[in-house]
Amino acid sequence: MKCVAACLAGLLSFVAASASAADPDPGYIFPSADLHIQTWLPPAPPRDSLAQAADVQAIFALRPELDGPRGKEAHLDDVYKAIDVAPRFDYVLGIHLDGKTAPRTVRMLQLVTNDAEWMTKPVKHRVAEGGRQRPLVDYPGLHTCPIIYESLPETGGFPSGHASLGWLWGTILAELAPEHADALIARGIAFGDSRVICGFHYPSDIVAGRLAAAALLQRLHADRKFQHDLDDARVELAKLLRKH
Repeated sequence: MKCVAACLAGLLSFVAASASAADPDPGYIFPSADLHIQTWLPPAPPRDSLAQAADVQAIFALRPELDGPRGKEAHLDDVYKAIDVAPRFDYVLGIHLDGKTAPRTVRMLQLVTNDAEWMTKPVKHRVAEGGRQRPLVDYPGLHTCPIIYESLPETGGFPSGHASLGWLWGTILAELAPEHADALIARGIAFGDSRVICGFHYPSDIVAGRLAAAALLQRLHADRKFQHDLDDARVELAKLLRKH
C-alpha cells in the first residue's frame, strides 16, 4: 500500500509539473519563429550587485503607494488574458473593448500575447529551476497586492510578462488610434509598473520585459498575417471611435 501511495503521489506530481510547463497556445510567429531571446536578453542582476540593491530600494520605497489610488489601480492591473486586459485601456479610448465590441482587435492582441509567452519561455524559469525570485519571496511579509494566483511565488520574476504585455498593448493600440497614442503608451507603461507597486516584480524585471516586447513587435511587423489583422483591427477600432 505504501508503494502504491508513493507511486500515485509521484504520478500526480509529474502530471502537475507537466501541466505547469505546458506550452502556450500558438501566436502569429511562434512556436516556429526564428527569434531566440536567450541570445540577446541581458540576465537578471546578480543578488550581490548594486543593481539588485537598487531594485530592493525601489520596492520598499513604493510600499506606501499600495494604500492609495495607485495601489488600487495596480491590483486591477493584475490580469493577463486579452479579454481581461482590454478593459484596462477603456478609459483612455473612451470606448469599451471586449470580445463583442472589438472581436478582431482583442483576438489579435491575444495572439500577440501568446507570442510573448513563447518568446520569454526559454528564460522565464520557475524558481525551483533557477528563475529569479520575486520581491514577495525574498522578503516574506512584504506589503503586496492580494495574491490572486497561488502559484505566483513559485514562478520566476524575470522578465516580467505583464510588462511585456503592457508595452505591446500600449504601442499596438497607439498604432490603431494615433490620436490617443501618448495616453495609450502611458497606460501600457503604467500596466507594467503596477507589478512593482504590487511587490510582484523588481524594476529590472520590468525593463527586461519591455525590451523583449520591443523586439517581438519588430518581428511581428514582418509577418503578413499580423499585418493583415492589424489593418482589420484599425478599421474596427476606427468605427467604434467614430460612434463615440
